[in-house]
Amino acid sequence: MRLILDLKLNVTNNMKKLLFALAAVATLSGSAFSQVVNPFQNVLALYDFNNLNNFNDPNKVTYCAPCLVATDLSLNTLSQSLHFFGGPDGSKFRCFAGWDKTYDYSFVRSDLSQEMNTLAFDVLVNPGEAISISGLSLDWKRPSENSVNSIQASIFWEDSSGAIQHRTSGPVAMNNTGLWNDLDFSFNQGSASFPTGIDADGETYHVELYAWGSQGSTLYLDNITLHGECAPIPEPGGAILLGAAGLMVLLRRRNRR
Repeated sequence: MRLILDLKLNVTNNMKKLLFALAAVATLSGSAFSQVVNPFQNVLALYDFNNLNNFNDPNKVTYCAPCLVATDLSLNTLSQSLHFFGGPDGSKFRCFAGWDKTYDYSFVRSDLSQEMNTLAFDVLVNPGEAISISGLSLDWKRPSENSVNSIQASIFWEDSSGAIQHRTSGPVAMNNTGLWNDLDFSFNQGSASFPTGIDADGETYHVELYAWGSQGSTLYLDNITLHGECAPIPEPGGAILLGAAGLMVLLRRRNRR
């Protein structure tokens, strides 16, 4: 009998040691994984030009969130060239020319077509998905005093009634020359708020950059990034089940009283 008890105790102690060891490994693994930073966290679409090999290559999206499709970065009357060294991260960047000398921009739109003298891309949200847009960022450099010295970012979409709405950053000054600068746009003005929830399901957003001022000369750009998060739309059946579950909880609480 004593032998059996000793065997049981040894097995129990060994099992405890094994469980403690597994827990320690899991803890260490968890801490290691927690230190890995996702470079695309809160990124919906990114254009960084590092994969381009020629100045006339299309500006395809570098990274695209799984809830949407992003078009190529397109130019309307602008021209572009590609520089292979000297970007904000020491790599390739684009030079854009043909901007306006004075402000000549309209927010009045009948559709989502691109305005002249702008740089733009479209974001098409997948059916059953929505996005929440938190901002837009880019790196810029004015190579000379003749370079444009103001810029704005705007986003357009069609509402449920078919009208084109927009949010914009308004004019942002670019003052210095010869240095790379990072810029974060916030869309705090416009004709309406960004769609949310089911109103954003499958929406198309037209993102447009417009620069002007000085002699309208060249502007260097890189790392154009639309920030935000994906937000799946619950299926009607799932929403009904959630509602029914909530109702059952309320009824149980009442019955207990």
